[in-house]
Amino acid sequence: MWGWNLADVYVTWILNRDWLFFMNNRDYFVAVFLLLPSAVGHLATIWGHYFRSEREFQHSIAKVTTSDSVKRKIPLWEHHIWFGYTVKYWILVSLVAIASIVWPIQATVPYRGEYGEYGVVGAMGLILGSASGSAMLGCCSLVLFFVLRRSMLHALGFTYAEILPLHRWLGVAIVVWAILHTIGYLMYYIWDGSLSEGFNFDTAIANVMGIFAFGFLLILAILSIPQVRRRFYTVFMSVHRIMTVLFIVCTIFHYPYYILWYYFLPSIILFLVDRFVPKVIQTRTLYPFVSCSLNDDADIIKMTLTSPEPMKPYYPGDYITVQVPEIGTFYHPFTVASYWAEDPKSITLFIRTYNENKRSWTAALGRLCGTEGRRVRIRANVDGVFGDRRHDYLKSEVVVIFAAGVAVTTFMGLIRAVAAHIASSSEPPRIRFHLICTFRTRSELHAYGSFLHQITRDPRFTSWLHVEVYVSRPDKAKTLMGAHAHVIKNDIQVPGQSVKPEKKKKRFQSLRRAGTKIKRALSGRATAGSPTFPDEKAKPMNQSEKEAPISPCVVTFSEGDNHTRGDSADTVALEGEIMKNPTSGKTETTTVDSSNSSGSADLKTKPSTREMTYDSKRLPTFHDAQSTAVATRFAKLDLTASAILFVVPLALWYGLRAVIWEGSVHYCDVMTEMTRIQEKICYGTYAFAPPVGHFILFTAIGYFAMWFSRRTLLRSLKACNPKDIESGKHLENKNLPYPYFDIEDEDLSVEDGNWDEGDVVYSTGRMDVKVVVDRFMDEGVGAVGGDIALVTVFGGGPEGFVDHVERQVKKSKWAVEFHRETWAP
Repeated sequence: MWGWNLADVYVTWILNRDWLFFMNNRDYFVAVFLLLPSAVGHLATIWGHYFRSEREFQHSIAKVTTSDSVKRKIPLWEHHIWFGYTVKYWILVSLVAIASIVWPIQATVPYRGEYGEYGVVGAMGLILGSASGSAMLGCCSLVLFFVLRRSMLHALGFTYAEILPLHRWLGVAIVVWAILHTIGYLMYYIWDGSLSEGFNFDTAIANVMGIFAFGFLLILAILSIPQVRRRFYTVFMSVHRIMTVLFIVCTIFHYPYYILWYYFLPSIILFLVDRFVPKVIQTRTLYPFVSCSLNDDADIIKMTLTSPEPMKPYYPGDYITVQVPEIGTFYHPFTVASYWAEDPKSITLFIRTYNENKRSWTAALGRLCGTEGRRVRIRANVDGVFGDRRHDYLKSEVVVIFAAGVAVTTFMGLIRAVAAHIASSSEPPRIRFHLICTFRTRSELHAYGSFLHQITRDPRFTSWLHVEVYVSRPDKAKTLMGAHAHVIKNDIQVPGQSVKPEKKKKRFQSLRRAGTKIKRALSGRATAGSPTFPDEKAKPMNQSEKEAPISPCVVTFSEGDNHTRGDSADTVALEGEIMKNPTSGKTETTTVDSSNSSGSADLKTKPSTREMTYDSKRLPTFHDAQSTAVATRFAKLDLTASAILFVVPLALWYGLRAVIWEGSVHYCDVMTEMTRIQEKICYGTYAFAPPVGHFILFTAIGYFAMWFSRRTLLRSLKACNPKDIESGKHLENKNLPYPYFDIEDEDLSVEDGNWDEGDVVYSTGRMDVKVVVDRFMDEGVGAVGGDIALVTVFGGGPEGFVDHVERQVKKSKWAVEFHRETWAP
């Protein structure tokens, strides 16, 4: 857009080429200097999207085992300066600001000699109206460019999260320019005395359409206010799209000039390609039905999407958007929790349902999936996978992750990828990870399958990964005493740092009583902090033992192999007590070092049996799964689909332009005198046809491509259509991954938390971020004045939690590089 503006100004006003004012010649000019560079640049970005992610990820993760004693400095390009934004972001803002200055100059300076006849007020009004109108159109030409999930700016190191604020600020600029545009022309019409004539349906339909465009823009602005947008996000997204289309259409009728489609068409093409092509690829790749199950104790949905062949490689932090037709047309974004190399044919999502708001999208999904932890099949459409994350943080010596609830899924793939690389490397790990996560209840902790259990037990993780788990509140009453009582496990429960001693006993006393009774009734296991006996009936616990307070210590992992499990359940002995495993009869000695300077205790237990160390399950890498070959295949498919959607509508438009409709210049002769009606028909048709016609044709081709891709997939599986799956005709087809549609006869609660080999160590009470930060600083990690490139901190979870973590980091002057991982809309 900037290059075309410079070329247009040079050819039009400096060289004074009259041939440029013939419509066909300007078409060719625009095609060479605007449309073709945009298309080629985007296609190159798509090709690089597949291989740049692989190359950068492999380059970054190699640093995990690469020794480097030189201190790592953050490049100037990536430094955060004003208002927390990086240098590269402000450079981009400066370029947009320069363009915003050029657009008004281009619209007013060439006509500066014509304003003298309008007087001071009239001239000022015309200058203000023309300049602001041109600037508004320029901002409109870029506003869609900054919401592309696969943008040319990603090759320069920008991420979607970094670009999105510029989209919002451009929206603010459009509103400001529109207000100034309105004020300017009101000044002119008042000076001219033609205000009533300038705004009526008989003689000034263009101005009336401008009023409608301004009204739609104000609706856009009101719904985009952060507080309104976050409170009514689904409404915002639906209305935002409708109002955007109406605003563009009314703007074209308001200013029916051919130059409009030069502003709008490139961004419209790139936006449609960005929205349709990933959907086409996923409809060709993924099965039309997904598996979902609701853990109603934890309010967590587990959704699994499957494919008959390896799908496009995705990397830690990537996300997809999911649409469930039974709920609505809205595509909801979710971070991928699975690790591609482990199973290239599936994607796993963990979705937190917000039952506090019965009208929410996730609550509706929970009702659709909710059958007491059993799998059901639902129809779903997927858009993605998307990801522009840079993994430069792996250059750090220490990575600290604060995760609240379901945000832990954001880092599951990363932790697995690091573990796989370390396991396959002959070099020792150079980096240290600290995962500090907090959950509302034990049920939520257990909702994430065996992930937390493995990373706290498997030596391939515990050698470099240190985990702290906090549970902030008791389980629901129905969980403690109802059908899901098996979730109440033999966890090692210790009080958290932020809970005062006088409140601990009162807060968790009823929980311990109920949990002890249920555990003894179901499995005979022991509670941490109380003695156990091989025969509970022979020697029952007395009242003082039942209600004995738990020792005031916090379990941390200062050394990778300090904590191991017994044959069946973990047990803890405080201050050197001897404890006995109730199921195996073996005696183990566990000691707690209460003198730990950080206020925590280290558990030291004798090594356990080999069969419990996960060594039999290999940790695959991306190279093992042949990610490059898979990416190449999808890149070719992506480029083919993108090229078709680029070429066909444009070919149709230029074909129509080649037909002689009215004389040798086609459509209309702008170099000759025309009546006012002829001029409006000429310019209006030329301004309206390319962007609107392209949008309609592009959308039709896109939806046809999605339908054809789905049919192709089902045909390859020898299934007639999705209705065959619903009717049960697919049961004879062994190619489909789900022979039973209604409900699979499998209790996922066993898979997602009920482990016979032991459970997760956690601390009771809320996580005190300040205490954790001070502890790291006391140990010399990120001390004041240190190199911030050596320590990376992630805050993941709801925006309020992430804000709290960021405030504590800044307040403590912790020398770290901070990253936000929040799902605030």
